[in-house]
Amino acid sequence: MVTDVVMPRYSLTMQKGTVAKWLKKEGEAVKKGEPIVQVEADKVTTEVESPVSGVLLKICAEEQTEVPVGEPLAFIGKPGEPLPETWKASEAATVQQKESVGLASPFSARRKPGKVEKVRASPVARRLAKQHGIDLSLIQGTGPKGRITREDVLRFISLHKDVRAVRETIPVRGMQRVIAERMSESVRTAAHCSLTIEVDASRMIALRQKLNGEAEAEGGIKVSYTDILVKAVATALKEHPVLNSTFEGDRLKIFEDVNIGVAVETVADGTSGLLVPVIRQVQKKSLLEIAKESKGLIERARAGKASHDELTGGTFTITNLGMYGVETFVPIINPPESAILGVGAIIERPVVIEGKVKTRPMMRLTLSFDHRVVNGAPAARFMQRLKEILENEL
Repeated sequence: MVTDVVMPRYSLTMQKGTVAKWLKKEGEAVKKGEPIVQVEADKVTTEVESPVSGVLLKICAEEQTEVPVGEPLAFIGKPGEPLPETWKASEAATVQQKESVGLASPFSARRKPGKVEKVRASPVARRLAKQHGIDLSLIQGTGPKGRITREDVLRFISLHKDVRAVRETIPVRGMQRVIAERMSESVRTAAHCSLTIEVDASRMIALRQKLNGEAEAEGGIKVSYTDILVKAVATALKEHPVLNSTFEGDRLKIFEDVNIGVAVETVADGTSGLLVPVIRQVQKKSLLEIAKESKGLIERARAGKASHDELTGGTFTITNLGMYGVETFVPIINPPESAILGVGAIIERPVVIEGKVKTRPMMRLTLSFDHRVVNGAPAARFMQRLKEILENEL
């Protein structure tokens, strides 16, 4: 009996995956539980195992092809065993559709149905148009009786030429394609709104220096500013849980646990990528526990070894660009979450304290939130509470 290997669903929001690499070829023997293909979904590459032992009879999708969840990736069975009739019919329809679609030059266009008139053009103009794949019927001739000349063709080419010099053409696929799709989905579906506050980071700096001094003396884990923010955000979210939620259809689902994702840049083959490893149940963890877990998650994410579970299930995201000197920015919500916090650089700024101008290390925090989920005032109260925690309760 032939067994199909389908595109698995790794998360509730996953609709399709990309075939990254086939580990077996058609006709090769495979064992039950043996990895046969790598697929990319939700920015994670995962190996799909064979559900049975047998021969890989048919590969249904080439590498870098997107496949909907539940659709066949391959068929496994005994040598010579026929494929399911439903697949044969589907494959035949696909081939017929491909054969019916022709390739067109960027200059070509369909002619309107009706009487076909002969295009008057000089032999040189015809030859030049053919070399550039140009439909002569699109050109207005300036010669005698509307005859198309060489100059007419050259003028047409110059008007339609892309004058921008292309340094390199890079196919968008894999992780970058997923990022592009997710961000586009976020902008299309969420009612993005943002607000920014400025926080005195003096207590954050003092706490970090104290803990890291102790870590150096005892060989412990060092704490980052992002770690401190993760802890503070979790505290504020427990008091303002509407932001720890997702919007599904006509319902708002508010989560019990605070699972905070931390945006991490990854670099593979010289190309920048983005992963968001998730620290789960942050509300139950100490700052040092958060720092330890965060360090491990970030290292695995950058090494490409983070598991699917470690990169999914977030309820709120923090993205920090302060290390690049960025003062403020408006981040895009990471769907299906309802909010994301953008963290800017800590910069010495003049502030008025008790009527006197003094300098303080100030940090700007920007909250992007889905206005379908929460209005401006509740979002502002969350940010007000976060500021209070960072300035007075660390």
